[in-house]
Amino acid sequence: MIFNCQVIRKHLLVDKVYQLQIYDDRITIGLNNRQLPKYEIPLNLTNRISWRLNEKQQFMEFGIKYNDYVKWFSGKPDNLQRIKQLLTNKIFNHSISTFYQQSELIGSGASSKVITIIDSNKVKYAAKCISKDYITKKKTPDRLNRLLSEITILRSLLNHQNVIQLLDIFEGDSTYYLIFEYLQGDTLHKFIKQQIKPLSEDVIRIILAQLLQGIQYIHSNNYIHRDIKLENIVLSNKQSIQNLKIIDFGLAISSTIFTPFAICGTPGYIAPEILQQKEPNQGQFRFTNKVDMFGIGVMLFRMMTKKSLFDSENTKELLSLNRKCQLPKSQIHGYSNELNNLLFGLLESNPIKRLSSKDALNIINITQMSQELQISQFTTFQYDQDDFEVEHSNDFANTPYQFPNKFLKYELENSFHCNEDHKHSSLHKSFQLSFSLRFSQDIPKQDFIIENFQNIPS
Repeated sequence: MIFNCQVIRKHLLVDKVYQLQIYDDRITIGLNNRQLPKYEIPLNLTNRISWRLNEKQQFMEFGIKYNDYVKWFSGKPDNLQRIKQLLTNKIFNHSISTFYQQSELIGSGASSKVITIIDSNKVKYAAKCISKDYITKKKTPDRLNRLLSEITILRSLLNHQNVIQLLDIFEGDSTYYLIFEYLQGDTLHKFIKQQIKPLSEDVIRIILAQLLQGIQYIHSNNYIHRDIKLENIVLSNKQSIQNLKIIDFGLAISSTIFTPFAICGTPGYIAPEILQQKEPNQGQFRFTNKVDMFGIGVMLFRMMTKKSLFDSENTKELLSLNRKCQLPKSQIHGYSNELNNLLFGLLESNPIKRLSSKDALNIINITQMSQELQISQFTTFQYDQDDFEVEHSNDFANTPYQFPNKFLKYELENSFHCNEDHKHSSLHKSFQLSFSLRFSQDIPKQDFIIENFQNIPS
């Protein structure tokens, strides 16, 4: 047992006092500890709990669904607040407007909207709002399972400064909400693009150290991200390379549980062993965390050159270049042999020979990186201002790409992501920062209702 306290169920004549107990997998509510509980609520993502606060934002009551009715219980505010804390990310909360006010729309896509929200202490967060209609309209559990898997993985990754933090989850009548820490900075893609010239080796090493430590933490917890790319790395603060965050775990899987083969990720970042699989052998393919290391190698190449490793305006050609994985034959000038060796070790086409996160961290000097990270707060970056660049909030599929076979088409429809380099080219796939449910072939709805929040701009 993790926690217990008294709660009161109010009745017309006589109120009843119950004992509430919280365990790892359930909540029980009974008259006393010696009898079987009257109410038992499994702590899983199929259930939700409602809350009532007073005008001072003190917890007053919570409600649970029992036999199609919501049963309300009151208790001491401190106890109820403790219950809320202990249940974080284990069960959906209801009525997000009880705790937050919506601020502004910062992203929009076919399946989701991302808005900033503010709590009673004026602290800003980011909320990913996912339409239930979008989740359920294909009448298969795949989309819901992906969402629940993303939540399950994120709540297991709460103890690293370089991994995005999922802070709370809510379920409304028509919308799911994932509450994240608010990151003020740009994506690493945009940060690099804004620089006048390629990054210096010192800056690259500072960025790499954080990425490698973050990905090592993910791998040590037996997860594979499967969509490591520049757009999924975000600066916590503007113009600062300290405290980078790895985001978007919508394609992440467990490395200890067999996952059926799927071509997934972003063209140009996909590990070649995935694209090289022949259909007869796909049933035996097992994902390894080395697919993430290849993505880090692609990012490192971009940091060193300001160029894409595989570059084409045509989807089929880009996939072909990615699959063949023909690397530059010479080292990149202006950088040390050590950094070049790290680059080619990460981009090794054979996953067995490819560097692991531990291998890569051993190559760069972590002690030196820590010292440089302290110095980096004083670093001034020179930005390449492009007054004619227009940011687009939507980039939906206009003409679906004809994939080479039905199996590949199915997988790419459900798991293929686009990157910022090609969002205005023939790669017409839906792309939005931190959206994890990107099913590019769906016809997007013009809007969906986010209940409790009013007047959200579209």
